[in-house]
Amino acid sequence: MPGRIITVYAAKGGCGKTTVATNLAVTLCARGTRRVCLVDLDLQFGDVACVLGLRTDRSLCDAVPWADSLTVENVAVLMTPFRPGLDCLLAPTGPGEASLITNELIDELLYVLRLIYDYVVVDTPAQFNTTVLSALDAADHQVLVATPERPSLKNLRMTLDVLDLLYGANTRSVVVNRSDTHAGLTNADVDQLVRSPVTVQLPNWTDVPASINRGEPLTAGCPDHPVSQAVRRLADLLAASDGRCSRDPPSV
Repeated sequence: MPGRIITVYAAKGGCGKTTVATNLAVTLCARGTRRVCLVDLDLQFGDVACVLGLRTDRSLCDAVPWADSLTVENVAVLMTPFRPGLDCLLAPTGPGEASLITNELIDELLYVLRLIYDYVVVDTPAQFNTTVLSALDAADHQVLVATPERPSLKNLRMTLDVLDLLYGANTRSVVVNRSDTHAGLTNADVDQLVRSPVTVQLPNWTDVPASINRGEPLTAGCPDHPVSQAVRRLADLLAASDGRCSRDPPSV
């Protein structure tokens, strides 16, 4: 059975989208899943390598010569291992390299990756461009990330309005990151601003930036931490879900 693609997206930068993606990938791997791949599709400013403390010896850019003829063997060469069962496909780092990666190549890569891995977690840039649309189109589940501030939640609501025209809402999760009772917004305020069920709230802890600076996701180093437990709840929901995101024509 083909693997499942989980696309992580935030409409506003600084929401901790990459933190959610990396910790989710680690958690899915820790559940005993055979193989997980984390893809950094933020082609301009990808942070997965930095967050995980990895050297970028190989990247998406190395797939360019194999465009239109990509194989499972080619993809294996592109991978940077993070831990047993979890490989990373990193974003390019050289100037101008992002422009070499076409949407057709992204589609091809995601197609081949689902033949190899049980889960493919895709980290995307915080902008609604054709790269993001390719990742959302391919996704079996979409994880949308926001923080408990009005501008972030407003952008999330606008994103949901767009996605409602393109996809079914039954295979989508909303994650509120850095949830804090002192932020000035109650759960009722968040519900009113988003107008969509919040799947998981990740609590605000200074341990998270500390783990990023160590290059070790919190779910790997502290699996019983409250943030790790919240990510595990999200992973359990995704693992239990059999739905697929199907793109529907916009309503007229």
